Amino acid sequence: MKNILFVCTGNTCRSPAAEAVYRKKAKEASLETDVKSAGMYGMPGMGLSQGSRNALDERNIPHSHQSQTVTEELLDWADLVLTMTQDHKRRLIEQFPHMNKIVYTLKEYAYDTSENREKKRMLDREAAELEMKRVRFINDNQDKVEEYNATGDLVKQQELERELLEEIRPHQEAIDQILQDYPSIDVVDPFGGSDQIYRDTLSEIEEAVDRLVEKLKQGD
Repeated sequence: MKNILFVCTGNTCRSPAAEAVYRKKAKEASLETDVKSAGMYGMPGMGLSQGSRNALDERNIPHSHQSQTVTEELLDWADLVLTMTQDHKRRLIEQFPHMNKIVYTLKEYAYDTSENREKKRMLDREAAELEMKRVRFINDNQDKVEEYNATGDLVKQQELERELLEEIRPHQEAIDQILQDYPSIDVVDPFGGSDQIYRDTLSEIEEAVDRLVEKLKQGD
């Protein structure tokens, strides 16, 4: 049996919705699994937000929820921790570094295909090249930077900035092109939004959970 813990900010919108969706779809797929959710800053005992309740009810997804905060005990229970955003993931790993091997964003884990891994490698490579050229340009032009700053020569400063942008432009264009086809890793926070925003967020979660369930069925 695999224990899944979904994590968002307050444990009233995204993570409990993911918990409800996963519980339903895992049952339909006959997966031996258990699921819980928690918030980075959850206030214990809060119910599901009205927008999330409405969206789940419209799709006949059962739900029963009281919010809770992430604890080390919950993390010890979990075999897999799936956060709604990269920031949640980063903060969790900062607080509980020994858990880093089981913490992913939901979409990072669900969409971990060979194609997306290759895109990630390409992104990392282009970003590294861009940063290397940026640092080299600044180091090579340090005297000019200091001179133009000292004299307040805005024209020269702007010329230097344009040279830098031209130097890194091929890598920035490559990054922009890759990102056009690269799935967003974060699930949109619907808190305070319209009913349609809650519906859209639930659709986003459902699509990722479908992929997650399929992946777990295959034994990944």
